[in-house]
Amino acid sequence: MIKPEAKFLRAKAFVNERNIVLRYKQKAKKAGLQCLVYIVLLEFGFIFLLPFIYMLSRSTMSIPDLLDESVAWLPNTVYWQNYVDAYQKMNFPFTFKNTFMNSVIPMFGQLLSCAIAGYGLGRYRFRGSGLIFVLLLICLIVPPQTTIIAFYSMYANMELINTYWPTILPALFAQGIRGALFTLIFTQFFKGLPRELDEAARIDGAGAFRVFSRVMLPLAKPAIFVVAVFSLVWHWNDNFYPRYFANKAEMFTMPWQLEIINYDYLLKGSVDANLNEGMLMAAVILIVAPLFLVYMVGQRYLVEGIERTGLAGD
Repeated sequence: MIKPEAKFLRAKAFVNERNIVLRYKQKAKKAGLQCLVYIVLLEFGFIFLLPFIYMLSRSTMSIPDLLDESVAWLPNTVYWQNYVDAYQKMNFPFTFKNTFMNSVIPMFGQLLSCAIAGYGLGRYRFRGSGLIFVLLLICLIVPPQTTIIAFYSMYANMELINTYWPTILPALFAQGIRGALFTLIFTQFFKGLPRELDEAARIDGAGAFRVFSRVMLPLAKPAIFVVAVFSLVWHWNDNFYPRYFANKAEMFTMPWQLEIINYDYLLKGSVDANLNEGMLMAAVILIVAPLFLVYMVGQRYLVEGIERTGLAGD
């Protein structure tokens, strides 16, 4: 006859073995799911990186490599002359300066103006605030192509054509490229901050501007970084507004100059040795390289900002 103590020990050993088996099954299942997630992420990452890899590969190929069907990704010899030709064809010093003026200065203008507008809409309730919010949404959905003629007439009357002001002025008043969206980002961020912060600052004798500059703005670093990156990228890549408000070669931006080079390539690329696919890819990399550096430096802050401002969705 089996003693009760032996039965208890057998039952306990059986339970322990079953728990160990279940634990290993759970670990195996979790590892399998992680492997599946990594495989899917790698596939999607490869899809997004493939155009950049293609550009980088073609930008280092000479004309014989470009014409050689046996050369797919790796050139026989790295041909850096494409970057020299692209630098010259892009008229890089002038086009970079114009792109900088049409992107970085409007970015800082939108940071300040959209933050102030978003703070007012997010923290204060006043008569007409709902109407202003509706008008802001309308500005968000109205296509810019429908207002370009009115803007051009206004800037022409102000004698601001062929200057940087048509891009800078709207940014100083919480408008410009996606200005309404940036104001909404700041509005939603400031709405989510505790009201006790305002009350504590006012008890200490701080006014409205001091509350904004000393209390709220330092807390809005995630929203500031998101708006800064998005505004810089959209202004940098914009090829719509600069074309209408500037018609001199001295005012061309890099995307505009690239379009002109591409047009020349389609017309006479086969007879001009300096116009080839490798040079075009090198020109594209010269344009996106500054943005890539900005993303590499601030990628962690960008992800944090998107999460905290609610842009990632539910």
